[in-house]
Formats: sequence, C-alpha cells, structure tokens
Amino acid sequence: MIIIPIIIFFLNTYPTPDTGSGLFQNINSAEEIFIVKQRWHTGFVFKAEQLNNLIWQSSAQLKNYRIIDVGWGDQDFYQYPGFDFGLAFKALFLPTPSTLRVEGFYMNMEDYKNYCDIVVMIKLSEVQLNKIFEFIQSTYVLDDNSNPVLLSQSEDGSINFYKAKGSYHLFNTCNSWIAKGLKQAGLPISDDITIAGQLFNQLQNFGVVIKGFEE
Repeated sequence: MIIIPIIIFFLNTYPTPDTGSGLFQNINSAEEIFIVKQRWHTGFVFKAEQLNNLIWQSSAQLKNYRIIDVGWGDQDFYQYPGFDFGLAFKALFLPTPSTLRVEGFYMNMEDYKNYCDIVVMIKLSEVQLNKIFEFIQSTYVLDDNSNPVLLSQSEDGSINFYKAKGSYHLFNTCNSWIAKGLKQAGLPISDDITIAGQLFNQLQNFGVVIKGFEE
C-alpha cells in the first residue's frame, strides 16, 4: 500500500547534516538554543534560565526544570502514547486541529542530546530569543480569561499539551512551526518548510550541528 511509505517518509525523513559550524554567524549572540529531532518530533529546546514569562506567559511554571522542549503537532496523533497509522494518515492528509507540546526535563542538555537523533545549536541575541518566545506565545489558543487551553497533562506534570492555533496537515507540520519561529527571529530560513530534511539542511547554514543522525 503506497500510502504507508508516504507517511513514513514525512514523519521519519532525516537529512545527513555534517557536524560542525554553520556559515552564518550571529554577531551579537549571547544566547544558545537547540533544534532537536527525535523520530517524528522536531522541537525547540531552551535552558530554563532563558525563559521570559513576561512574553511566554505559561513558561513561569517551567522554572524548576533545567531544559524545556517545545513542539507542535496533530492534536490526536501527538497525544497518542504510541504510533497509530490511522492517526498518522489523518494528521498528514486531512487538516486537523493542532497542539503545542511543552515538556520539562531535570537533565542537562549534554545528557538530553543522547535521546535525540539530531541536535543543532543556534546562537541568538536576547532580542531574537524573545522573538521566538513571542512566536510560541502567539500559537496558543486562549480561553475567555486569556489563559492557554490545556488539553492533557502527564501524571507528573512535566508534559503539557495545549490547544494551538492553525491546522496540522501535510504542508503545515512541526517543521513548519519551527521554521516560522526562526524566521520571526530574523534568521535566514524559508518559512514554507514542511519536512525535516528541508529544515535541518537550512539550519546547517547558520547553526552548529552538535549531533547528526548518522553518528
């Protein structure tokens, strides 16, 4: 059945980035963030001390963790505890509600990268970092009291799924949200990216590949 390889391609396509420095260097770059890929998940990773709850309001509850992983996905597929081809098909080929996934970790980035397939470090100015926080904040669906709409939470509270703006589909994936956030921060990246290969190949131009898929 041809549809299964297509699903696998879009959810698990990896580039082969070379470990090393990117060509573009941000001159006033005091902050470091990370873009990671784990199977079908692509996300921003921040250090907890970087969070600005005046801009990214719900980040106030994350201060006790050491690093924070943020990503977007299909509302049903992303919250499912395993892998379901039916949900994956619906996520890719039908416009479906989206969710913002926020997870806190007590480990440091050095340990966390062992759980990732790809890790790219990007240097930013404080202004650029805050632009990314503004982007994250703008993707929440808010209730009548201007609070994020919580869809589900892990038992220990470390993973939170929030209702997000926009539909998830083949041409608007987790990679698309990451690219748009970086574009809003003024980084040289296309904002029409859909698959991981496109995203990470462009990240090599201005980021530092800490871990590549083939390592």
